[in-house]
Amino acid sequence: MRNDFFQDYYVWTKGEIEQGKWMVTAAVLLVPVLILLVKNSNVISRGMTLPLFLLFAVNIGYGGYLLMNRNQQGQKVEMNIKPSVDESLKNESQKLKKDHTVFLVLKKIWVILIITSLILYLVMPDGYYKGLTLGFAIMFVGLLTVDTLLHHRLMQYLESIDLKIESISK
Repeated sequence: MRNDFFQDYYVWTKGEIEQGKWMVTAAVLLVPVLILLVKNSNVISRGMTLPLFLLFAVNIGYGGYLLMNRNQQGQKVEMNIKPSVDESLKNESQKLKKDHTVFLVLKKIWVILIITSLILYLVMPDGYYKGLTLGFAIMFVGLLTVDTLLHHRLMQYLESIDLKIESISK
């Protein structure tokens, strides 16, 4: 049972690390876009700079966090599971269920912010603020994409943990 848990955990961790790599890669690919937007004299392009820079910062920051910390978490989990596999699985399941709830709320928030940004884009007169609202819409789509991928992987991991808890209970 313990090896099955670690196998599922390492598959989940490997996916998280892979997403961290993709996020950092996306951030690196945003750098030339940001440079072009800053050098461009178009007011709408300049308005898009701030939100896209924030998306860059989130991708670098959280992607880097995933790359650096997910490997180290395995050691903590291994130490916590030694005393009681059953209790550790239940604790992990509770933690994942809380994260699941957070992801559901975040997805709703991102969708509301995307819609709000697009409505504001249509309402704003031409200029900096039109670019700003368009940039925020793009940023929120990026954040929704990241959270959707993280949530999907979390749900798979949660299902495997809950199956293990059920098999222990029987």
